[in-house]
Amino acid sequence: MLISGLEGEQLTLERGDEILPGPDKRQHSILMLDGWAGLCKESADGRRVISQLLLPGDLHKYSRHRDRSLRPTMLSAGNLLLLSPATVAELAGHPVIGSAMEWAMMVQQSIHSEWLVNIGRNKVYARVAHLLCEIAIRMNNAGLFENESCALPLAQADLADALSMTLPHLNISLQRLRAGNVVRLDQKRLTILDHGRLEAVAQFDDRYLLRWPTELIDRRRAVLPPRIERRSRG
Repeated sequence: MLISGLEGEQLTLERGDEILPGPDKRQHSILMLDGWAGLCKESADGRRVISQLLLPGDLHKYSRHRDRSLRPTMLSAGNLLLLSPATVAELAGHPVIGSAMEWAMMVQQSIHSEWLVNIGRNKVYARVAHLLCEIAIRMNNAGLFENESCALPLAQADLADALSMTLPHLNISLQRLRAGNVVRLDQKRLTILDHGRLEAVAQFDDRYLLRWPTELIDRRRAVLPPRIERRSRG
């Protein structure tokens, strides 16, 4: 069990704690054990923007091209593991885990692109519905969605900052979804009462979440240039 025996620094953090506060940690990757975090950045006028959510089970891999103004910050209390570059390299070299890591990074890139479309295309009501659909599926994929319900420890301010909207607009949208018996939000939990209506409001298509790694890897290999394809077979 390579994952269970990972060497890393386990941290127990509170909401609002920055995950990589010191320069000695900047090259570490983040494996969320539980709790939620976000990649946060301040705009020129001092407003917070959340550009990505890190949910339980997510790996935020270090890249030398990482935007250093993005600060991984806890959005709830929880535990995580900081992985050194050497540990990540060992995982990447594993025949199964390496492919899973590559797939996970592609999913994160796809989510980032979909967020841009959601914020740029949809009105506030649909934006909220879209994010709730995504959270439900991601939590389900992690085995954390039961009886149409999952944890949702985010404050309304977090949702607003992730959706590029004001708190009043967010509140009105949530009230509409509640009043229509589409979702229930209480005790820091999300319960979806009507999946069909929620997805219709969001115009939600879950294909961007790339659920099936084997299909994704096969599709990626199919479009590789011949020279690279021959090398990969060698």
